[in-house]
Amino acid sequence: MNIAEIMNRHHLENQHSNILGFLLDSSEKHHHPEYGEKFLSILKEKHLGVIGSSIVSVKRETSTDEARRMDLFIETESDLIILENKINAKDLFKQISDYISFVENNYSNIKKILVVYLTPDGRKPSENSISKQELNNLIKNKRYISLSYKEDILFWLQQLHTREFEPELKSGLIQYIDVVKGITNQRKEVFNMTQETSLEYFAQYGNLTREELRKRTLAAQEFMDNINLTLFMNLFIDIYKGGKEKVKLLYDGKADYKDIDQWKNDVLKTPKNFGVRYKDECVTRDLYVQDLSTNTFIYGSSKKENLSKVYGNPVNQDGYKSVVCVDSWFLRAIRDEGKDKYWEDGVGYKLSSHILHSWWGIE
Repeated sequence: MNIAEIMNRHHLENQHSNILGFLLDSSEKHHHPEYGEKFLSILKEKHLGVIGSSIVSVKRETSTDEARRMDLFIETESDLIILENKINAKDLFKQISDYISFVENNYSNIKKILVVYLTPDGRKPSENSISKQELNNLIKNKRYISLSYKEDILFWLQQLHTREFEPELKSGLIQYIDVVKGITNQRKEVFNMTQETSLEYFAQYGNLTREELRKRTLAAQEFMDNINLTLFMNLFIDIYKGGKEKVKLLYDGKADYKDIDQWKNDVLKTPKNFGVRYKDECVTRDLYVQDLSTNTFIYGSSKKENLSKVYGNPVNQDGYKSVVCVDSWFLRAIRDEGKDKYWEDGVGYKLSSHILHSWWGIE
């Protein structure tokens, strides 16, 4: 029985930040300053440039000039640590950049400003929150690290000890450790269920020959490719329909399709280099799947420009002045999985609308 889950509070970021803030703050009722000291030790082991050895203060929801609020603002005798906590929410535009600017402008320059980005799996923030160059500079100067609930927070919590006369604190820690295991799929029953499923599969397929298993694997891959092809085609059709005649369907360099069905037929014959083209009087921009086998998305422009709105890595591609290979976030967003699920229902618009509005300025 987990109280937080019964009260449906286990997935809320503010509640997690409240608990973390309570445990880190040496002035709180738990009277365990070593909790914060152990946390700082973990940050140092992760190569964050922390100088201080004890936490002086912990503030929750510190407001910035942009009417935003830092989840946790931690001060040591030598450092100022911005801790951004992300479980289900998306990154806001220039969120971490604004936090850093606010601290630089409002606090003493004597102390070092550090950033900790906490997520269930330890991922980095998107370029929507902080530019890749700015993030790389922070990492280079040991001013940024990613932390995960799955490993780092769970490890820290398991190092926190209580005294014999602190049954409530001990119970609270046990409950919260269980919550963290729950949101990161590490509970024993989850493992046992996975193990049981594996045994069922082995019982079903364990006696098949390698050739039979190879055929089944190829069939499964073909099935997955067909699912991806359908998802990608539907995305491009949504963009095409929402483009108000400024967007054309694209296949292997051809973008004069008058009929969606004809485009579909061509793509299904050879599913590569298919997507959409946006063209105005100044520039042509293409977004297309280059290779279905690797789910490679290419975004290219006919003029030299900074493709900062697209989260991808620059690549060489004939016919374009600027071109990037869109990162894996794009595939996750199309599949509407995990942290990218907000494309569909969290902010009220689809990924296709984001491309039309944010990338191409089509309202």
